[in-house]
Amino acid sequence: MHRLLTIVSIFLGLMLTMASTAAAQGVTPCQVSDETVAAIRQMLTAPDNGIFFDIWTREEIACACIELYYDDPQDAPFHDRVIAGAIVLLGKTEDPRAVAVLIDAIDSHGPQALYALGNFPTVEALNALVANVRNDDPESRENAAEGLRHMPAPPDNAIPDGWVDALKAAIDEVGDWMMIEPEPTFKDYFLDAHYNLTQLLAQAQSATAPN
Repeated sequence: MHRLLTIVSIFLGLMLTMASTAAAQGVTPCQVSDETVAAIRQMLTAPDNGIFFDIWTREEIACACIELYYDDPQDAPFHDRVIAGAIVLLGKTEDPRAVAVLIDAIDSHGPQALYALGNFPTVEALNALVANVRNDDPESRENAAEGLRHMPAPPDNAIPDGWVDALKAAIDEVGDWMMIEPEPTFKDYFLDAHYNLTQLLAQAQSATAPN
């Protein structure tokens, strides 16, 4: 009985530590079984993660990837591949909790995190992408442009607070930078990003215009 209580205490302590790690980064905690986390981690050691959505729900995947990002031991097998894969996979979940994690991941996995942020039409994701338009790292700058040029409109015309102002600031920043971007290919990406942002702005203004 004592041994059982000890095991339960250790398990609860581990779960609380994981939850507090994510919460400390501004991520809303979510729950997923240890078995699911372990299975998804195993799949992340492989190159192809496209089959995940046929096995688990998007919420399970998002929660598992968040847990792995913050708590996977650095000396665990395939740690770097698992973390990079978790970031990419988070971008496919459409789970709003992913945004804070991806922003946090920019410093360590800039290209993957920035590209993934383009899937989330939120003020926070948009501002994070715009903040990296002038990134000194070419790959991060390229993926900031990629994220901006494929960012969709908010679903169901549910315009977030501050969205229009954030789009206007983004258009100005991208418009200024695309004229001086040193990489010709990236310049094309920024041109596409500028066009996409102006389209998003027009849609947002139309959705919020008084009838």
